Amino acid sequence: MALLMKPQTVRQMDKHIDFQTFWDTYALKRDRIAAERAWKRLSATDQRAAIIGIETYREDCMRKGIRMMYAQGYLNHRRCEDDPEPSVQIVWKHEETFSESHLAKMEKWK
Repeated sequence: MALLMKPQTVRQMDKHIDFQTFWDTYALKRDRIAAERAWKRLSATDQRAAIIGIETYREDCMRKGIRMMYAQGYLNHRRCEDDPEPSVQIVWKHEETFSESHLAKMEKWK
């Protein structure tokens, strides 16, 4: 079960945060051992920032239509420090082009 956290600053969180708190919060549960190794390499401040950034990262992935990284990748690539990308609506402009021979054939059918 994912733990939903209210937005807060890094300083407002408890000083002691363990890996289990991160693991319970992160939605994609894959390769726990590698994730725990990456977690141990982070400072306490970076660990708190990683937990706080999960929800923004998840929403950004959903907006882009991509899968979340495994927890290890999220930690190693410091995705909690990324600014979310703005929503962009892609509009495809379809222009049909025809060769002269094709246009001549179309004229016959009129």
